[in-house]
Amino acid sequence: MKIIQNNFLALTLVLISLIMIEGIGYMNFTYGNLLFLPVGAEIFVYLLFGSRVLPGVIIANTIVGYFLWNNWFGNGLDGFIGHVIIGSLSPLLAIYIMKIANLSDFFDAKLINYKHILFSIILTALISTLAKFLFFWGVIREPIEPLSFIASYMVGDIIGGIVFIYFAIKILTPVLIRNKLI
Repeated sequence: MKIIQNNFLALTLVLISLIMIEGIGYMNFTYGNLLFLPVGAEIFVYLLFGSRVLPGVIIANTIVGYFLWNNWFGNGLDGFIGHVIIGSLSPLLAIYIMKIANLSDFFDAKLINYKHILFSIILTALISTLAKFLFFWGVIREPIEPLSFIASYMVGDIIGGIVFIYFAIKILTPVLIRNKLI
């Protein structure tokens, strides 16, 4: 029952962050959003609940991509793979790499290790950006300018991750603790 509750919370947080970026700025596949909050939401829920919330993250990304982004801006299955699969797995891969390198002490004695969380945001942005660039390079019909693509995706993921995690730690975490959700 707790896994279902955690997945529902993950779905809700990622869905809200995806809907929030709709009103913040222009979004397409060749130039990302410069405040991509879902990266932070995904890292946050993976740090709280682990990889068991992957279904909630995938469902949220799928709902928004299909319904709000018009079937991933008309790119169908390619958009699904690029946004949902790569986007949902990148934070998990970054966290896994950090665990292998013994950099995964995100919480030391119940205190938040901001340096490790910041590094996980940067590593996630790097993994996600490079994977999406390599994937989209061959499948998107629009020409991709490599430097603009990589810069806009990296900056958007890093800024979005930092902003979401900051507000989640300051505002959301106390609410979740108070309601015994974490």
